[in-house]
Amino acid sequence: MRHAFLTDAQIDARALAHRRGLGFRDEQAIDFMTLMAKLKARYPNFAYQRVADGALGTAEAQWDSQGKRLLIPEAVFESANRGEGRALMTVAHEVGHALLGHQGTFNRAPSGGRAERFSARLRAMEYQARRYAAAFLIPDTPAVRALDATGLSERYRVSMSAAIVRHSELRSGENAQVSPLRPVGTPG
Repeated sequence: MRHAFLTDAQIDARALAHRRGLGFRDEQAIDFMTLMAKLKARYPNFAYQRVADGALGTAEAQWDSQGKRLLIPEAVFESANRGEGRALMTVAHEVGHALLGHQGTFNRAPSGGRAERFSARLRAMEYQARRYAAAFLIPDTPAVRALDATGLSERYRVSMSAAIVRHSELRSGENAQVSPLRPVGTPG
């Protein structure tokens, strides 16, 4: 299967549509267990599994498209359940691979890994998943664009570093369209 090129605006639009399609309001922070339950309800083949710390090597989580399964090490699972920003970003990153239809097995690890360095396709999919995670957790709406990084971090319960990056993305002008406040249909 050939990997599709998506612009930042297209990734943001898909993340917002998925977020709304799962029933999260634009101003609402994503709750980890609610997200897992809504993903399972909307996508019956979707599953997640808690695994022992270290079971994935250095990976913080893993998406397996063939098994339609998200593997989450115990420490990441517990951190996400407590609402810790980095763990939520990790889970949202893997959810991005799933909902963007990326085929293969993906490990959430620091960017620039060995495989990423040699594969433009993998590099593109990892970029898309990172962008998707940020857009899924912090939607691009007029009200959100009015917030500073501290406001984004507090409202959406993400790390300050993630909020700073997302604030910069929203301010960069790369997204020509700001999403309307009304719900949109599900993506194709």
